[in-house]
Amino acid sequence: MQNKSIKCLLLVAGLITSGFLTSCSSKPQLSFFNYGDYIDSDVVSAFEDEYGVDVKETNFDTIEGMLAKMQSSDFDVIVSSDYGIEELTSDKKLIELDQTEFENYSADRLVSSLKSNLAALAEDKGTQPGFDLLKYAVPYTWGEVGLVYDTTNTALVNEIAEKGWAVLKNPSYKTAVYDASRDVFSIALAALGYDFTNPSEAQINEAEAWLKDMKTKNPGIAYKTLSLLDDLPNHKYDLCLNYSGDAAYAIMEENENDKKLGFTIPDAISGGQSRTNIYADCFGITSSCSNTDLAYKFIDFCCTKENGMANTEYTGYTSPLQDVYDEETSEDGYFYSAGDAYKVEADSLDHFYRYIPGLKGTLEDKWNNIKTSSN
Repeated sequence: MQNKSIKCLLLVAGLITSGFLTSCSSKPQLSFFNYGDYIDSDVVSAFEDEYGVDVKETNFDTIEGMLAKMQSSDFDVIVSSDYGIEELTSDKKLIELDQTEFENYSADRLVSSLKSNLAALAEDKGTQPGFDLLKYAVPYTWGEVGLVYDTTNTALVNEIAEKGWAVLKNPSYKTAVYDASRDVFSIALAALGYDFTNPSEAQINEAEAWLKDMKTKNPGIAYKTLSLLDDLPNHKYDLCLNYSGDAAYAIMEENENDKKLGFTIPDAISGGQSRTNIYADCFGITSSCSNTDLAYKFIDFCCTKENGMANTEYTGYTSPLQDVYDEETSEDGYFYSAGDAYKVEADSLDHFYRYIPGLKGTLEDKWNNIKTSSN
């Protein structure tokens, strides 16, 4: 298959730092800070040819690594997850975008359910101020956290419907969890009925207890990241907590005829305030950008329908552009067979993880303690 997930080449992403290579070219240059292998090189080459420029791409493998690098290095255009965009704006590392600079991109083109949830993100919630992500960023891909599962296992299918996220506690199934503290805590808080966007200390402690119980009841659970891109298509696990983009990749790559993977998001509990975590990877222009006109043109170039289709088919992650999304999920579309793993539809109980100073470190420490503790 042509497309590659965001994580396919992350093992070597740290070595692919072309942005640091010197060049004798006299052409205008655009420095681009991006996940490893997260854009179709043909799109980049077409942009270079059309505008007579050189794009110097530097790669990172985690948002945390990107945020650290941004404190000491200058780039023109970056790609970051939503909470990373929020942190960068709080550090004044990104400019507020001038929407009149775009010819192809418009917020009106965004997938309707993504657009409504971004509007909700921009609203104040009690004492927590909203964050208007679209003032600083242009969505590039998006998706949600859910369960990748063996649809041919009837008992598993029924248990997901009955118990939701708690199915992860059943040792009867070969289970894996994507090893990211913010996501495991988000689903634990959602399983308890809490809003994970601004949890209290007491709620975090309850979620910690929920995750400890998961580890105790299901001691064989695996905590993985990159290797899941090989494990899931080969049906190494019956059940996996993972991103919809990785699920789409696995579904389209699976190689056993007697099994079939699916992707689902459990319903929120009755009266609950959350269902799952939305993620959106976005373009942003840095406050140190040396050529903002070229930066706007690059982002806008990636937002044509043609280039939007090329990039989503290359990365395997859902496009935020409604026209691209509709074509890719049509009966003749590239991602039709991926089903709900690509055709993401966020509802009002789906939320973005928020940047709250100190929270990230707290969750990291608690999650590491859970994983390393003896049952």
